[in-house]
Amino acid sequence: MKNKINIFRKTMLLASFFIAGLLVVGCTLRDDLPDSNSKVDTVPPEANFSYASDSDDFRTINFTNLSTESTIFDWDFGGGNTSDEQDPSFTFDAGEGTYAVTLTASDALGAVNTTTIDVIVVEGPFQPIILEPGFEDDTLPEGGGDGRDSWRNNDLGGVIQITGSPVTFGDQGAKLPVPAGDRVGYQEITVEPDTNYDLRYYYTMLDNSSNPSLTVSILGVTEFGTPTSTQEANDATIASVTVTDDSEPDVYVQSTLTFNSGINNTVAIYFTNGPVEARLDDFTIDVAPEGAVPPSVGFTSVQSEDNYLEYAFNNSSTGAISYLWDFGDGNTSTEESPTHVYATADVYTVTLTATNDANLSASLNQNIDIQAPVTADFTFMVDESDYRTYSFMDASVGAVTLLWEFGDGFQFTGMNPSHTYLEDGIYDVTLTATSVTGLTNQATEQLVVSEGFVVQVLNGTFDEFTVNTGDNADAWDMTPNSTVVDNDGNTIPSPYNGLWDNDALDSWLDGFYGDNSEQAGSTSDGNNGTRGAKLDEAGRRLYQVVSVQQGETYTFSIDVKGDSAGLTPEVFILNTEIEDETGINASTSDSAIDGYLEIQATTDYATYTFDFTASTNEIVIYVRTVVGSTRIDNIVITD
Repeated sequence: MKNKINIFRKTMLLASFFIAGLLVVGCTLRDDLPDSNSKVDTVPPEANFSYASDSDDFRTINFTNLSTESTIFDWDFGGGNTSDEQDPSFTFDAGEGTYAVTLTASDALGAVNTTTIDVIVVEGPFQPIILEPGFEDDTLPEGGGDGRDSWRNNDLGGVIQITGSPVTFGDQGAKLPVPAGDRVGYQEITVEPDTNYDLRYYYTMLDNSSNPSLTVSILGVTEFGTPTSTQEANDATIASVTVTDDSEPDVYVQSTLTFNSGINNTVAIYFTNGPVEARLDDFTIDVAPEGAVPPSVGFTSVQSEDNYLEYAFNNSSTGAISYLWDFGDGNTSTEESPTHVYATADVYTVTLTATNDANLSASLNQNIDIQAPVTADFTFMVDESDYRTYSFMDASVGAVTLLWEFGDGFQFTGMNPSHTYLEDGIYDVTLTATSVTGLTNQATEQLVVSEGFVVQVLNGTFDEFTVNTGDNADAWDMTPNSTVVDNDGNTIPSPYNGLWDNDALDSWLDGFYGDNSEQAGSTSDGNNGTRGAKLDEAGRRLYQVVSVQQGETYTFSIDVKGDSAGLTPEVFILNTEIEDETGINASTSDSAIDGYLEIQATTDYATYTFDFTASTNEIVIYVRTVVGSTRIDNIVITD
């Protein structure tokens, strides 16, 4: 694996440098450093760099340091001109010509490596500029930016997330969580027509997918226009590369996409992930040598609904004239987009090799894990003579075995059971259906077993809909989406969409606070070891309409921690869906408020409770943190 950057090794080098400094400054601190448990750094530095002309002056060359295992850099541009910056710029006043530039890279232990590259300074072609190439904050030309502002196209998918670990250089990288294709990066850049370019980037993927993939594409915007759908983006692709290496999730790998701009003077960088969480960092683009470029290889596979052993392969390669498919079971095809029927269920590696008219080839491998599909589903009825007894009817498709879990510790294997609960309560009933190949699918329904009324807070633990964490707080959104992604990665109708919708308050918050982020965020830092909610912008709110009984007194409970000391999140129990916060801002005795608590948050989770009496049969749980950022979990209402 070439061009790897191991972030943990770099951390160890910095630690070694600090220890060496202590030995020089004061040996009295400890005479026997390093101790017997220390490990010797045996990996030497390797000097390397790339370069590109500045768009304003071709004589000014911007250097990109590609060295590894190094912390000290010495540049020699000739004529006595030097620099010790990591990524310097230098102007060759003599103009066009070839200049020998030497980079000496050293580590903290004194190991040295040197490389010399002939830098060609010539007027043209135009050097493209990528904004926020390393996804760092405040790196736009005029300053500002949150590292992803230049990478948005809401028509193609959600906004990329930002990760702080692992990264290559700097403090941030791009994160693409599952499900596949839910979030995309998109940025249009200016290029010179009919010019070859090398687009380089670093990537890594978690090793938890049977078919990991990450695709980076170049779209011809001049030729096809700005895409407004995924299909338009696919149709506008002039080059792409799909990478599949997930062997070391903490190690970034460099990949290069070489493309010719064709008739385009504007192209777009477009990337998205397959069924695996992926990270990217440090995009660069350089003018490549003239000549033919290899084809771009891409394909998808679709399992037949009638025969689970049959797959249709859709070829999305560009720049190729011939194709060779290897289906991984000894069979091949030269069709452009073939269909293949496997003999048995297994995991197969499918390889497509595409060749262009210059006889240049490129290949792509993808795994096919053949499983008989299965969908779990069931209905239930309560016994008319005993409210604690329920009958369950299986409605699964493709199942050969069924496992029922009734939420009270009891289980049943088989068809259509009946179960009697010993105590009143709220129970999650889960049916696990298994197909003939061992694939499983689950369906869960919540039962309220009670003769009387039970208050139900939806997703108060924030543990539902966690595959796409953007959906995890939909139960607390004042304008719920029409669909959510369930815990199996399937897009389903939202269970919240028809329960409430407060566009008026949403618009007021947007105007008053200057952003449209009223929905709470989702965080992995929950108090129960799983997920929770976060209120990290002034306009974000927790909002849920809950049925209660008028005149009854209830206890409200919530777990809260502040990201810093001194924060005061507020909890309101409202008896109406307010259209703005004017009234509750004026007084906590406003007529819309049935209950109120101002929390003095600490930097550790704590549980806060208060009682309220419902003045109506429907309340609104309303939580805000106007200043600072807080984490929230385990919201419960009991009588």
